[in-house]
Amino acid sequence: MKRFLILLLVALAAVSCTTPRYVSRQPSMEVEWIGRTHADIVRAFGAPSREVSDGADGVILVYEEMYTTYETDRWGSSMTTTGLEHRNFSEFSLTADGICYDVRTNTMMQSGRRFDYFSTFGIILGGLLLILSLSAR
Repeated sequence: MKRFLILLLVALAAVSCTTPRYVSRQPSMEVEWIGRTHADIVRAFGAPSREVSDGADGVILVYEEMYTTYETDRWGSSMTTTGLEHRNFSEFSLTADGICYDVRTNTMMQSGRRFDYFSTFGIILGGLLLILSLSAR
């Protein structure tokens, strides 16, 4: 019984460090925007930050946001502040006719996100079942 309690405490300590992962309920940007027109994209996102050539007859609409976050570390009596530069972007490649054929982005759509607690619960349950089977021996 003592062995079971020790294994249970070790498993609960390990599992308590898990973080639920984000799962998007929305289709990816590629599925949603490929085949749509220039006007559809501008209507949804507004004017692009810039437009660049795609090297052929088309154009790439670039939507980007640059921002800086600051972290302050204290070591003894001194403090150090570090600025971290971030770039969020979405790029829509359009044909000469103004039809989207490719999308690149490093951002996730915010609405429709949820935590996937079920998989985290499955990990916890699996660990507890493993502990019970080991302690029964």
